[in-house]
Amino acid sequence: AQGITSADFCLNFAGNNAGTLYGRGIYLAEACTKSDEYTQETDGERYLLLCRATLGRINYSDEARPDVNELEESCLKGRYHC
Repeated sequence: AQGITSADFCLNFAGNNAGTLYGRGIYLAEACTKSDEYTQETDGERYLLLCRATLGRINYSDEARPDVNELEESCLKGRYHC
C-alpha cells in the first residue's frame, strides 16, 4: 500500500506484482476478500487501500486471454476513455 501511494498510483509500475491479464491499469474490487488475495504479509499484518472510485462506461471482456494492447487502447483512446 505504501509503495502504491508513494508513487501517486503511477501506472508505470502496473503489473509488477500480480501481472497484467487485462493490461496496465488500476484494478479495484467491490469486496476486500478479492483484494486481499494480492496482499503480502509484513510483520504479521496485511494492508489494503480503501478507495472511493467514480466509474464511467464498463469495458467488459469475457475472453480467457484478451488482447492486452487492444484493451489498453480502448481505455486510453476509445469509447471507454472518460
